[in-house]
Amino acid sequence: MSFITREVKPVFERGISPVIEVLARKNVDPNLITFGGLSLVIVGSFFLYLEEFILAFFVLGFGATLDAVDGALARKRGITSDFGAFIDSTVDRFSDAAPFVALGALYGGQGQEEGVLLSFLAVIGSYSVSYTRARAEALGVYGLGGFFERTERWVILLLGILAGLIPLALLIITLGAFSTAIYRIYEVKKYLDRRTL
Repeated sequence: MSFITREVKPVFERGISPVIEVLARKNVDPNLITFGGLSLVIVGSFFLYLEEFILAFFVLGFGATLDAVDGALARKRGITSDFGAFIDSTVDRFSDAAPFVALGALYGGQGQEEGVLLSFLAVIGSYSVSYTRARAEALGVYGLGGFFERTERWVILLLGILAGLIPLALLIITLGAFSTAIYRIYEVKKYLDRRTL
């Protein structure tokens, strides 16, 4: 579990608890929040493609924030389910890809091959982090670590957009994601080796 997930997310969830209370009283469906977040991320990604970076920063930031709301709302309403968790994780993969696809299209249109390459590597790296966890859990290996999970990738991307350093952000995301995936492969190998002794 990464530092942000372990230390910052609980503080954030306590901070948004009044919002969660209101949504729970209104019986808002957590899946509505999930798909609302995805919609905002898609719109924000389109703004990225249009080089409307300030708009993209705010819309993407709000869309990413909703990702923390849906799970907290489901727990508050007592309606968590395996299918809900499955839908949330699946939608997260679309949200992960959308900004990088938009940036790949932007850089491709500008003839910036390095930007296209970094965008695609960031997608592959991001997916490798989530896939290693999913495949490990299918093998009965839980609690994988890694310092560069989804929240860290979003923070770096948003900071890169705000600071006008998107290629650097893509490079950091790529290196961080692949490092985390490799670390998880090592963890799974170590666990499975112990299990076969």
